[in-house]
Amino acid sequence: MRDRLQKLHHVTNEMLGIIDLERLYTRVADVARSLDTADAAALMIVDPDERALVIRGYSGLSPEYAKAQRIPLERALRHYQRPGSVVVRDLRTPLGDPSLIRAEGLAKVLALSVAREGELLGALHIYTKDPERDFDEIDRDLAQILAAQVSVAISNARLFKQLQQIDDEREQFLSIVSHELRTPLTPLKALAQLQLGRLRRSQQRGTPMDLEALERNLESIERQVDRMNGLVSDLLSVSRAGRGQLDMERASFDLALEVRDVVGRYVAATREEGRHSFAIDSPETLTYDGDQARIDQLLMNLIGNAVKYSPRGGQVAVRLARQNGAAEIAITDQGIGIPERDLSRLGSAFTRGMGKAATFAGMGIGLHVAKLVAEAHGGSLELESAGEDKGTTVRVRLPF
Repeated sequence: MRDRLQKLHHVTNEMLGIIDLERLYTRVADVARSLDTADAAALMIVDPDERALVIRGYSGLSPEYAKAQRIPLERALRHYQRPGSVVVRDLRTPLGDPSLIRAEGLAKVLALSVAREGELLGALHIYTKDPERDFDEIDRDLAQILAAQVSVAISNARLFKQLQQIDDEREQFLSIVSHELRTPLTPLKALAQLQLGRLRRSQQRGTPMDLEALERNLESIERQVDRMNGLVSDLLSVSRAGRGQLDMERASFDLALEVRDVVGRYVAATREEGRHSFAIDSPETLTYDGDQARIDQLLMNLIGNAVKYSPRGGQVAVRLARQNGAAEIAITDQGIGIPERDLSRLGSAFTRGMGKAATFAGMGIGLHVAKLVAEAHGGSLELESAGEDKGTTVRVRLPF
């Protein structure tokens, strides 16, 4: 078991570094077959032109099978509608062409969805020709972790393919994006492997699992996924704003409740490190007409920055008030502060602070996105700082 986990750790790191999609697809199939000691494996990818899942990478299958097998997209969506879904299917009742499966001698398949942000990218199939074999729980868990990593690897490779078309001066940006997208995966993978080890020990010893520890690990995994989703959302927002397409869906919502909800997420996220505390000064309710999802993005970025740039901890104070015909939000931290020369620069796309700020990882878009959201609501965003190591206050004004 330990050898398989070590192998999974090694190959997933390798896959995340592959930016050529065809090479990645083949490598995924090889890894899946080897990881579960199976007779064959295939990575099927959604082909929008054919409206079907088609095999793009395979191992242990004949080229004829790989070229001909198809699963209609409508049918695939019924079986792979949930990200992370995993089933063992008897191939006497297959989704694909039965005659092809019989000719290939396949008996059972461990089938997993490969999805990203609710979008089905494809499916990972691991085959056995032995009708008596059953993929056990460890087989399924390992394959599920692999499928989750494959979805990220495919997204990264596709992103690289698109970004390679931009100007040469963006090469440094590509490396930052790659780093930022991979960073949440390290703790995510470690937590998944830790939980898998606990599951194995629980099965071997016949003892119940520690459900509290399981809950904490799942919450941590969820936070890392949210972090990656936030990075991707910020990139999309910058891109769309550049084309004048920052769409807004206005509706009335409780801004005070939204502020408390976002702060609550950071309270949970920083609880274990124990360095930060949070204070909220807000009315009980404050109805605002705006795009709640965009405001959530703004708050997540600004409070996230307050936490990130206060590495020694301290209090993050969030104040919401209705003043001068606007909802005014002030977020104050006790962190590294901003040198005076940087105050006018920050807030532009891909612009990062100098001095101490330059030692922190980041793409220089979080503050820019928050500013775009404020301005899209007819408002403004301003930075205040007395200098290095003297903290920062971000003030957002959202007119009613």
